[in-house]
Amino acid sequence: MFVCAYFRWNSKVGFSVKTLALLTILVTLLFSSSVKFEEAYLLYKNGEFDKSFAMFDTLANRGDSDAAYLLAYMYENGEGCKQDKELSAFWYKTSSKNYYNQVKHSRSRDIDKEQRELYKGIERSKNPQTQDTIRQYTQSLYNIKAHKANYFLPISYLANGDYADTNGHKAKDVETEFQVSIKFDFTSDLLGFGEIYSVAYTQLAFWQLYTDSAYFRETNYNPELYVVFPTSTLDDEKFLKAVKLAIEHESNGRGGRDERSWNFLSSSIYFQYKYLFGEMKLWYRLPDHINYNPELLDYLGHGHLKFMFPYKKHLTEVKLRHSFYNHSAVEIHYSYPIFSRKDLFFYMKGFTGYGESLINYNSRVDKIGFGFSISR
Repeated sequence: MFVCAYFRWNSKVGFSVKTLALLTILVTLLFSSSVKFEEAYLLYKNGEFDKSFAMFDTLANRGDSDAAYLLAYMYENGEGCKQDKELSAFWYKTSSKNYYNQVKHSRSRDIDKEQRELYKGIERSKNPQTQDTIRQYTQSLYNIKAHKANYFLPISYLANGDYADTNGHKAKDVETEFQVSIKFDFTSDLLGFGEIYSVAYTQLAFWQLYTDSAYFRETNYNPELYVVFPTSTLDDEKFLKAVKLAIEHESNGRGGRDERSWNFLSSSIYFQYKYLFGEMKLWYRLPDHINYNPELLDYLGHGHLKFMFPYKKHLTEVKLRHSFYNHSAVEIHYSYPIFSRKDLFFYMKGFTGYGESLINYNSRVDKIGFGFSISR
């Protein structure tokens, strides 16, 4: 009902920051009180062993490796419970096993091992701060992760529509497309909801590789600052899983009549029904000092719906957009592991409608591309 109402929303009503805030407050009210590791650990540090023991026990049975370790430690030392060496050994093993299962499929695990070997051969400094700087320099210790899909499509074919000319260059229907998207999680749980604060950067490029000059027809840049609030835990199985609030910028880095740029606030709701995952994202455009492409939202609308269908090794994503002016778009992504690897995928992207790139946001295009990705 809500989704249908959203897409039929009268354009005169508009969309405001107040609407975003109201939506977020309503969803936040759905947050349930749940046991958190940080709360249990704080109780433990304050010497409240009985309460922290019960909380660690709950978390450990959900698969929390850290809680399982501390539960084992409390059994070993009789803190908040009767001393029990057998249960202590059991939870130490469980903690180790859970942690190993979390990292064993990561390709970076082998790289980390080799980096540690390299670090062992470096001469040490007697100053601990200097040594820590050396360790940061010689090892990948920074929390950089994939954000959106990172893909490279050598063949991206324009089946219908036209590209805008770039500095007198006539674009061909076949080009190369790629996207680089990373994020950095810089802190968490400042408000006590288990929320994660992040910065992210996404760059989407359209490369006319098959022309004589092999120029970049268009490049779109999308930095963002956001926070994600979890709304569900393993034991309550809520339909809603998380809420994301963000401030974003998107532009193509050009000037003059080819400038495409906007700043906006966004709010996303993530949900799951059995093996179907989804996202509903709404956005509100912030006023610009210079009113670039004022009709942009007439084509992009005020939000999108995205659905993700995992089945065995297959992953299909479908994103839907529709504006109040009957300009719509459908985007489909499909990926499948190559050679049974867990970090390399066959990747296919299909697009039909408006807003595939900023330079052509008001032109309808139908495209399909093939290539590979290194993240999903």
